[in-house]
Amino acid sequence: MLWLVLSGYLKTLLLFFGLVSVLFVIWMSYRANALEEDSLPIKLILKLPFYWLWLFKEIFKSGIITTALIWNGKFAPQLFRIRASQKSTTGIANYANAITLTPGTVTIEVEKKTLLVHALNKKLSEDLQSEDMDKVITGLDK
Repeated sequence: MLWLVLSGYLKTLLLFFGLVSVLFVIWMSYRANALEEDSLPIKLILKLPFYWLWLFKEIFKSGIITTALIWNGKFAPQLFRIRASQKSTTGIANYANAITLTPGTVTIEVEKKTLLVHALNKKLSEDLQSEDMDKVITGLDK
C-alpha cells in the first residue's frame, strides 16, 4: 500500500505483481512458522504511539546523560543482569531493543527472561534497575 500511495501507478500488471509478491511473502512466512500468535496483536497497535513518545523521551534523556559522560570522560562501565517480566517473546524482544536504543546502554544477551546489559555508568544502570522501562513495556502486552 505504501508503494502504491508513493508511486501513484495504478497499472493492472504492477498491481497484480504486487499482490503476488504479498501472497508469496505471507506463504513463506507461514511455512517458516514466522507468524506466531503474539507477533503483532491489534491491542499493541493502539498502544504504540504512546510507547513511541515515551521511548523518544527516554532516548533523549539518556542521550543527554551519555553526552555529558563522554565530554567529562567519567566512565564507570557496569555489566549487570536484569529480569524481564514480559510474558511473550515479543515483549522480551521489545524490552531488549528499548534498552539498546537508549544511548549508553546495550543488551548483550537474552537468556529466557534474563537480560545481560552493559551501561556506561552507574546512573544509567540504576535507571534500568528501577524497572520503570520494564513496567512500561509489560504494559504493552496487557
